[in-house]
Amino acid sequence: MCPSPKGGCCVGLDLPSSASLPFALVLSILLIGSSVGCSAFNLPGFSPGEPGANYVAAGIAGGYRGLDETMDADVYQKVRQAQAENSIVLQVAVDRDEPVRVLPLPPESSGRSVFVSNLLKQTGVLQKFGAVNAVLYRSSPQAIGGIRMEVRMNESHTVVLPESDYALKPGDRLYVTKSEISPIQTLVSQALGI
Repeated sequence: MCPSPKGGCCVGLDLPSSASLPFALVLSILLIGSSVGCSAFNLPGFSPGEPGANYVAAGIAGGYRGLDETMDADVYQKVRQAQAENSIVLQVAVDRDEPVRVLPLPPESSGRSVFVSNLLKQTGVLQKFGAVNAVLYRSSPQAIGGIRMEVRMNESHTVVLPESDYALKPGDRLYVTKSEISPIQTLVSQALGI
């Protein structure tokens, strides 16, 4: 594309007359919808600052509109597998043995739910790493990496707070890192019962 003398955009394609009308129609819709010259569209539902949007799609928080740093091709395939198999993905950044695991959820007909706190305890993540930070990425067609849902922990980062102890759904990905709190902070928190 190139700027035209009239301030719009020109394509510079020579098309047969039979193809020119549909092509011209599509091109004019694209150019009219563009807000500034040849810039890209600002589609509704994809803007992090949109009114009513109470989530941040993965990778958008820092201004980057791609995948977040916790997602790669292998993790993406595991999430797709988890969606198809009524499972979730547990991704532990500091686990060298098994950093990404696909874990089954109970059948939907059972009526039982698995919560973030249950997953961290039953998989041994809390026991193995102690204080952790966690982020849940909920599978969504609006965000390739998933909708980021912060998991809030207590002061010692060993207990998930009830308001963010989410029930897990097929295709969810729980990303866990070791918390950077000092051993003294942990002892004080445990002594105070926090």
